[in-house]
Amino acid sequence: MNTFAKRALGATVVLSLAAPAFAGSLAEPVIEPAPAPAPVVVTTPSNDWTGGYAGLQLGYGELTDNLEGDDVIGGVRAGYDWDLGNWVVGLGAEANFGNIETDAGDLDSLSTLRVRGGYDFGRTMLYGVTGASYAASEDLNDAWGYFGGIGVETMVTDAVSLTGEIAAHRFDDYQDFGRVDATTATIGVNYRF
Repeated sequence: MNTFAKRALGATVVLSLAAPAFAGSLAEPVIEPAPAPAPVVVTTPSNDWTGGYAGLQLGYGELTDNLEGDDVIGGVRAGYDWDLGNWVVGLGAEANFGNIETDAGDLDSLSTLRVRGGYDFGRTMLYGVTGASYAASEDLNDAWGYFGGIGVETMVTDAVSLTGEIAAHRFDDYQDFGRVDATTATIGVNYRF
């Protein structure tokens, strides 16, 4: 065997014997636990309905029975709600404007004084509403009646909510016309404070 081969063989033997010394001890390795991940903080927006609100709406109004006509309506609303846990109750007022044309003249506005009660689904409330309804017209004179309806309101943020509502209004004795019914369907946006 030549000198180079002897040296190479010797170096291989020395490295083979020394390799375990570089690999660590023969004792069981200690496994460190992985660090715990930082806790994730989940914030849920408030779903407390207690407070005041003011808003705008746009929709459709139709008169039937002894006065017939329909048109686009738009208006304003304001009120205050109390969140009682699973239930929400509130008081409010709304005024819808538009010229609903009939053969006898135009209905200028349809306003309500309202009481509502609803079920709190968190960020959404399904409600029923009732109260007094007031129809105003320069052509047809004014009349008081009553109404009932259903609606839904959903909080988009803690301060803004969207609404949709359908209501049936009844005027038992609208001046010379006798019974007059009105139906309104509106969508709207409320600022809650």
